[in-house]
Parts: sequence; C-alpha cells; structure tokens
Amino acid sequence: MKKTYIKLNNNDEHLSIGNFFRIIKELAKNKISALQTELFCVLFDLEGINDTTVNNYCVGCRGIGSEYKQIYINKKRRYQKEKDVFSDNILGVLSIIDGVLYNLNDNKVAFINKSNSAYLLAKKLYNLAKNDRQVKNDFTIKLHSLLESNLLYECLVEELLFIILEKKQPIREEDLKKEVFENVLNDTSISSIDLQEYLSLKLREGINFDYSMKKLAASGNAYANYELGFNEYYGYVKGFSRYDEAFKYLKIAAKSDHAAANYMIGNMYLKGIIGSRSKEELEKGYQYLVKSSELGNVAALNTIGNMYLNGIYPLDKDQEKAISYYMKAALNKYAYAYNNLGKIDEMKKDYEKAFDYYLKAADLGESWACNKVGEYYRKGIIVKDMEKAFYYYNEAILGNYRTLCYYAYYNLAVYFYKEGYDDIVLKADEDKYCEYLRLAGNNGVIEALVELLCYYIKKYLKERNMSFLDKIEEFKLKIESNDKYNNELREKVEKAIIMLEERKEISWEIIKNL
Repeated sequence: MKKTYIKLNNNDEHLSIGNFFRIIKELAKNKISALQTELFCVLFDLEGINDTTVNNYCVGCRGIGSEYKQIYINKKRRYQKEKDVFSDNILGVLSIIDGVLYNLNDNKVAFINKSNSAYLLAKKLYNLAKNDRQVKNDFTIKLHSLLESNLLYECLVEELLFIILEKKQPIREEDLKKEVFENVLNDTSISSIDLQEYLSLKLREGINFDYSMKKLAASGNAYANYELGFNEYYGYVKGFSRYDEAFKYLKIAAKSDHAAANYMIGNMYLKGIIGSRSKEELEKGYQYLVKSSELGNVAALNTIGNMYLNGIYPLDKDQEKAISYYMKAALNKYAYAYNNLGKIDEMKKDYEKAFDYYLKAADLGESWACNKVGEYYRKGIIVKDMEKAFYYYNEAILGNYRTLCYYAYYNLAVYFYKEGYDDIVLKADEDKYCEYLRLAGNNGVIEALVELLCYYIKKYLKERNMSFLDKIEEFKLKIESNDKYNNELREKVEKAIIMLEERKEISWEIIKNL
C-alpha cells in the first residue's frame, strides 16, 4: 500500500516550517517578496538554496537537513549567554512581513518585543502549537506566559526551536494514528493491547455488549472499568446511581493511571459521595485530582482551581493560584475554566474581560455560558443586541440535559415569546411561552413558577375559568416547595392569592410587581 504523507504547510494542526512560512506570507504586506527560499535563507543565515529542497521541507515530505538543524543547535547553546543570538533572524523575518529593511545595531530584542507584526506572528504560531499533537501542554503554557508578558522575542525563539529541532517530519498517516495512541497512553501503565481490546469491543460487539464489557473489566482492562464506573455513577445501568459500584470500577482504572478515573474519584471524595469529607478524605481526593492533572486531565486542573478559590482543605484560599489553574485549563479550551475566569473578572467589575471569557465558553456550546452571553446582550452590559441575545439563549437550550441552563428557557419565554419582539420579527407565542416556563419551572427556576402563577391569575380574572384555579394552586405549591423560596417570595405569593380570593379586578402589571 502506498505511504501517504501529511502536508505540513496547509493546515492549522502542525507547528511546522511549512505552516510558519505560510503564516508569514499571509501577514506580509507584499506577498511577492515573501518567497520560501528567501525566508529559508533569512532563518539559516544562507546566501542561497535550491527551491526544490525548501519546498520539500515546507510540504513535509522531507525532514529538515541535519546541517541546518546544527545551525540552530549551536545557536541554542549560545542563547543562554547571548540573549540576542536569534535577533537578526527574527528581524529578517519581520523585514519580509513589513516590507521594511530593519538593520539595527542596538536594542534589537526591545524592538522585536514592541513590534505588532512580531505579536501577530507569535500569536498565530501559538495557536498552531495548541492544535499540534506533538506539542506538550507545558510548552503551550510557556508560550502563553511569554505572550501575556509581551516577551515576543523569547516566544518566537521558542517556537522556532520547536519547528526546526523538535517537530517530527515527514509524518505518514499510519504513523500519526500510532502516535495518537502513544500520546493517549503516555505516562500510564495501560497497555496498547488494553486499548485495542476495548475499542474492538466498542466498535464490533452486538447483543452481548454488557456481558463482554464486564468480562473485559474483570480482566483488569482500565478502559472497560472506567466505562462501567462512569455508567454506574450516572445511573445508566439500573436507572439510579450506585456510587459504591462506580467507585469499585473506577478504582481499578485509576490504579492503571486512567486520568478520567482519577478525576472522578477525586470529585467523589470532595463531594462526600464517598466518605464523609473528613480532612483525611479531602486530602485523598486532592491527591487523586493532582494525579489526574499530571496525566493530562483538564477538568482536574479546573477543580483544583475551585479548591484554591474556595479554600477547600488541604488548600488555603488563594485567588491568584486559582486563576493560574483556570488559565492552564483554559489553554486547552475547557469551557468551565473560561466561565470561572469570567466570574472572577465580573466580580472585579471588568465586564469586557468577563464577557470575552463567557463568549469563548459559549462558542464551545456550554449552556450556562450561552445564557450568560445572552444576558449581556439583552441587558446591554457591553452592547445591547436583542438578536444576538435571542441566538445565544437558543444555543443554551441545545446543551446536554445534565448541564443545561434552564434559565435560558425562562429568558426566551419572558423576553421574547410573551409579547414577541418586532426588531427581530418575532411574534408572540403563548404556547411556547407557557411550555418554556414549565420546562424552566420544573427544573428549579423559581422565577418561572412565579411567572406562571401570575399568568394563570390573569387568565382566571379575565375568563373566570375554574380550571385555572387548579393551575394556580399547583404553581403555588411548587413555589413553596422550591429550595429558593424565601420570605420575600412568600409575601408576594400570599398577596397575589389574597387579591385573587377577594376577586379584585387588578391589572396584570400590579400582580406581577407585587
């Protein structure tokens, strides 16, 4: 079978020399001057080179020659003592991008750190690094830190060293598949055979799937044990959660360094699902989370951030450390970390920064964040845009039922379907209004229950239909049994019911604002 090479100059998945050259051409003010051979000569201090050779390096069908790598190995050795050893190479690249010859004698590094083109190039390369499976998480965190500190020269040096000395090429499709497996199993005691057996069962097994999965778990397969533990935790086996059974399976998977199993056990200790949240058990939970984070689990990083934010034993309350863990998780596009960073900035009244984080989480489909973005647009916290508010509220209700933000149903009902909205050509829809309020009310949104109570009071006062009294009683009882029911709500409900019993002809607005 013919070996198929992956091109390394036309995608956003590889921090490669081909993509490096492509980005420079995209940034260049004069596209004609951004020739591959000229760029190669600038990078390696050469007078000239064969076009075909450079093209082969860029496409990725050849590894970069050892003689060119040696140039960077030598410079890397000097870099610790001679900070600006790469400055002429980077200035040459910026000259090509800007169409201006930068021939500086002094302050080269300072000039690069202030260059907008250097920032754009470093940022685009950082984005490639985040998507490249060959790039380790610690390296992307380092790049992010350098970018945040505006140390653009150092950031570009790190990116170039990876591209020339670290990036593997050529890459064949079959090699990439193998590498994905190796990365999944990296730092674990799980064998490739375990993964192969598990995937084979998932893809091929039919009617005897549950029996076969249990049999595979009994043999010690970490993936099978994790799946059974996950299913028991969420009640997918018996229709209700069996945490002891879940713990039994997850513990076997965790012993083989299954990252997600370690994360779930850590959370079970923290929430008191296992044990009683004693100091000893909280310490155990924390250690499981640390292990999970070291194995690459992003959710564990976010949870450790939560522990620092709230001062959960054995950690002291430390907002800065919490933020650092959230940032690490956010680098991996973890929506809940974006949410947490947004909440912190919102508390600081930095609404623009908070909104930016919420928007990132919303664009990943996270339901709570979608609703929050909708709120920002509806209230005009940054800019008022009811069409966008309507869009994000609708995105929120498309989320997974386990993490769905039901306030989005309430917001759609009250601010859009109740009276319609002319600006987005939306007509009032009483059926949808009631349906969405019931969905929200049945899932803990007490404001929706109060809205429905007022709605049926209005209906009764207008039509005197006795069936509406049953509805009023139903929602009154639901409001009173809601966890968020308080003295303020109690007073409002009682006043509404008193006026109803006296059959006073009062307006809808008076009842709603009681």
